[in-house]
Amino acid sequence: MMETNMLFLGKVNPNMVILARESRGVTQKELAEKMCIKQGTLSKIENGLQNVSEELLNILSAELTYPASFFFQQNQLYNPNLVHYRKRTVFTKKDLAKADATMNISKINLEKLLNSVDIPDLQLPKWEIDEHGSPEKCAAYLREYWRLPKGRIENITKLVEDKGILVVPIDFDSPKMDGLNIFTDTNHPIIFYNRNIPTDRQRLTIAHELGHILLHLGQPIAENRDVEAEAYAFAAEFLMPATEIKSHLGKVDIARLADLKRYWKVSMAALIIRAKTLRLISDNQYRYLWQQMSALGYRTKEPKELDAAPEPPTLLKELVDAHINDLGYSEEELAQLLSLQLEDFKTRYQENEVVRPKLKIIR
Repeated sequence: MMETNMLFLGKVNPNMVILARESRGVTQKELAEKMCIKQGTLSKIENGLQNVSEELLNILSAELTYPASFFFQQNQLYNPNLVHYRKRTVFTKKDLAKADATMNISKINLEKLLNSVDIPDLQLPKWEIDEHGSPEKCAAYLREYWRLPKGRIENITKLVEDKGILVVPIDFDSPKMDGLNIFTDTNHPIIFYNRNIPTDRQRLTIAHELGHILLHLGQPIAENRDVEAEAYAFAAEFLMPATEIKSHLGKVDIARLADLKRYWKVSMAALIIRAKTLRLISDNQYRYLWQQMSALGYRTKEPKELDAAPEPPTLLKELVDAHINDLGYSEEELAQLLSLQLEDFKTRYQENEVVRPKLKIIR
């Protein structure tokens, strides 16, 4: 109760009430019923028109399983309208709200962690399609800029983390939601991906979101531009450079696609689309390959034995472990710093084995 009394020296942030509710996937009406209050009361709280009593705050905290301190945070939230969702229109408003809220909570947490620990400097070139050229040219240039060898990218997660981009897995409710991206207030890009997708989809998702970061974020976008098609074109060229993959895609069948998947670490479906985009197969071949994929059940799920080894991110874990190992934080203190319940903190940040931090502490 002491914490709550101290917090009341400040004022509940209505945006944090909305964020907490949406992150738990409940509507305003559902939460009001659980709290045994009128929906109008909750609506006024969320619109900043009604103060929150200590009793109401405790109920809010219990129902949404966030500590009271969560609701007093004043961090700037990322505008979801600036986020590029793949096929955004296929998702429900509730799914999108939960994704936006989960993303913003991670952003707030990361901003707090980055106050004390340095991560690799951001190494991204400036690129504008109208001035510099197509998404494919951008992808080719980035491979040169990062001095990547020819052939497949061995581990795209490690690659982008080494270049100063944070990668965060998230449990999205929808299996169709692959990824999204934002920037922290200190201009660190964050790529979020669905932790439940296979490695080949994870790799394409990270490349896709990298394309959005380079081609779209912070830039004026004409209404006639298809940002999703541009990001996909970037990702395809980045993971499967045309000059290197052309000779492999001329005469493909299911067996050949399986072999190519093992090498390039992309899905068989992505390889079929790549072959068609590069005009290496005819319309009839394209249709026939999809018919075979359907008959074998591969359009739903490709053979598990072809899956590439996982490429989990480590930078976020290193940030957490640097606080524990180098700065002397306990798990309880870190949970308090991030305004999370201890179990919530462990689920988000302590699921994987400990990685010895190699990051620099800010003195």
